[in-house]
Order: sequence, then C-alpha cells, then structure tokens
Amino acid sequence: MSATTTWKCPQDGMEWSIKERKCPTCGYVNIPKSVTLRSHATGKGAALSATTRLGKSVFNQRFADPDAKFAADEQFEIVRDDVHLFAWVIRPVAGARNATFYNGTEVPDAGCELVEGGVITVGRTRLKLTVTFK
Repeated sequence: MSATTTWKCPQDGMEWSIKERKCPTCGYVNIPKSVTLRSHATGKGAALSATTRLGKSVFNQRFADPDAKFAADEQFEIVRDDVHLFAWVIRPVAGARNATFYNGTEVPDAGCELVEGGVITVGRTRLKLTVTFK
C-alpha cells in the first residue's frame, strides 16, 4: 500500500488504511491534532486543539472580519470527536440568528464532519472561513 492510502499507528507500528480512523489493535485515534480556521476577508486564522465555541467576539478579535456583525454571540462550535466519528465536527449553537453553513449546506443540529479545504459561512455568503488541519 502507498503512503497516500495508509497510516502507521505510532503506538503499535501497524499500518492501516486511511479509512480506518481508529487503530483496531490498540485503539489509537488517528485524527489531526488541530483544526485551523482562516478568514477569506483578512487571511487571519485561529488554530483550535480542543472543542471550542465561536461567535461574534472571536470573529472580531481573532479574524478581524468585517462580516462578524452577522454572527451571533455564539454561532457554532468545533468539536474533536474521539468517540463516534473520530473526526473534527462543526455543530450549530441554538439561538444563532443566521444559520451556519458548511460547503454551502446548512449545518444540521447533529453537526457534520469537517474536511481539509472546507468552507464555513454565516448565512450562505458571510464570514467565509476555510478549514485546514495540522
């Protein structure tokens, strides 16, 4: 198998398909250590390594994005799911006046998995944030 289709577990040294996000032998979870969100408008970003709620003040301070005014005080949360999906997930926060969208689709209450290069928006077009992983 090639390097682009497999990963090697750092705990037991076994090689697995990238479709396996959890090592079947030892249980190690193979997901990126952090997710970075970067504003299309300003180029400023924020790296998250744990579950984090984001809203208007973060969008103003960290991203300096003029579209922050369209966001609620708490707009969405980014969750590191080590239990069910073994992935980074975005979930909306109840009460946000404008819906959160991911790649053009409204984020459902249960959330959805983030992927490299995905785009988060407030409403369909405001506050565009690009997703990358480390």
